[in-house]
Amino acid sequence: MSAAVGMLVLLSANPLGFNTEANVVTAANTAELTSFEWQYISSPQYAGEPISVRILAKDEDGDSLPWNGVAFLTTTRDSYIYPEIVQFSAGVCDTNVIVTIADSLALQCEAGSASGTSNVFEVLPGAADRLVVILPGERLTPGVAGGRAGRPDDHSAGDTFSFLVYLTDSCFNQIEARDDSVFFSSTDGFAQLPAGGVLSDGVGSFAASLRTAGQRRIISRPADASLSADTSSAARINAGPFTQMLLVAPGEDLLPGDTATSAWQTPGKTGTPDPQYLLTPFSVTVYPCDRCWNRVTGTGDTVFLHSDFPFEFLPAAVELGDAAVFDQVRFSTAGSNQSIWAVNQANGDKSYATRLNIRALGVTLEITAPDTTRSGETTEVLIRVLDANGDPIVATLVKDSVVMGSGRMLEPALLTDTLGYATAYFLCMPSPASEQDSIRISTSAADTVIGIYVKHLSDSLFAYPNPFGSVNSPTTQIFYSLQRSSSVKVMIYDQFGNKVRTVPGATGRAGDNTVSWDGRNDKGHRVASGIYLIQVLGTLNTGIDFRSMYRIGVVW
Repeated sequence: MSAAVGMLVLLSANPLGFNTEANVVTAANTAELTSFEWQYISSPQYAGEPISVRILAKDEDGDSLPWNGVAFLTTTRDSYIYPEIVQFSAGVCDTNVIVTIADSLALQCEAGSASGTSNVFEVLPGAADRLVVILPGERLTPGVAGGRAGRPDDHSAGDTFSFLVYLTDSCFNQIEARDDSVFFSSTDGFAQLPAGGVLSDGVGSFAASLRTAGQRRIISRPADASLSADTSSAARINAGPFTQMLLVAPGEDLLPGDTATSAWQTPGKTGTPDPQYLLTPFSVTVYPCDRCWNRVTGTGDTVFLHSDFPFEFLPAAVELGDAAVFDQVRFSTAGSNQSIWAVNQANGDKSYATRLNIRALGVTLEITAPDTTRSGETTEVLIRVLDANGDPIVATLVKDSVVMGSGRMLEPALLTDTLGYATAYFLCMPSPASEQDSIRISTSAADTVIGIYVKHLSDSLFAYPNPFGSVNSPTTQIFYSLQRSSSVKVMIYDQFGNKVRTVPGATGRAGDNTVSWDGRNDKGHRVASGIYLIQVLGTLNTGIDFRSMYRIGVVW
């Protein structure tokens, strides 16, 4: 018999298409009906296969009765027969029936007080069709849709129990006298099951340990591809008692049921901890777990954190109920494989250590660059990157760009050397006039902008910074260019034309010259905030050779 026919038998109350809406037997048409006579049924028959039967209606004298009506069929084993209602026409019912139970039995026909029983015959199991997995608390029920009865027992995660696998026909009758190979899997990815086994005389007992809490099933697949696999009923797997702690860092997730055992395999969780940063707070969570890493409720013990490396954490201790969260964890040194674990203050129990990669962020930039340069020249900008401890960061990325002005950076991205230094080069592009360029320098956690005044080649006098004073610099540099060497004076006048200072140290070499003014007058006192005039006067024996004026602001 094919599996398709078997499924039809079990899923339909009327698998052969009989008319079950015939008129119900009434007292009028059963008044003379006293019994039913069955034509002999040969033996053996097969469960799930059609059996041709003839049933005759008889009166009280045992004569045939031309009775029209419906009668009800059962077996001497209860129902296990389809259809259960048959139609008589002129006292005869010729039909096919299907018996679903394999046993020695007879068929019965009833209508009102009339009844009749067939001869006893043997019903054998049909062709091998499928596997059936029976869990503890269940039993195999041949001839009944589903093939199972009972409710699966609950189990604790990690406990071992035995289950049965039957080879049956399409009506769930056990097929004996066959040995078949089977293979196993489960909806619990961490279930501990035999890889496979052999059914002896159509049945086998196997051991299972389901580790992940929840509703879990066992799947059995036959080696014979013509047979159907089976998925068991759902068994409830309960988490066990609190046994161990599990510390989970950012980037990791719980993995209940995990069968890993070594700490380096990170049992009970999946994922890789995210890199953390020096002196930057992050959070970790400690979970109470059973022996199979299922999350449970703790006993309220106080837990704290520990490490082989210098670190800080807040709160200082947390009660372990549903979970313990430490939301302010900071490591004081950079490096890889820095350990962290939880400790139970009451009994000293520890979680296994989680390994973290602590990176240093460049939070401080030390920049050395000239305040002024000449148009068309390349200027060196020295950058040093320091972490939160003030230590240099090696091989960290430094980005530089011109955000204002016509200059450009020759290398927009650099890596620091073993001392934390990177050297950038600023090209002062030729321009029609002097200008102030701004350069942005940044790392992953630091960003700053510096200014460089680009002097046009035709400028004979300028000062930088301008304005100057307490807002940016206590001094200004005065730059002037001479066509030939001469005797030079650099003088400062207020806005009313009064001389307030002759700046000492002025040189008169042919070419570029520089002198600084500290914002003080000839008496050594700071001048008032305001606008002042710088005059550079160069003289030769023949008279004045160079005269230039420049306005500058002072802000204290």
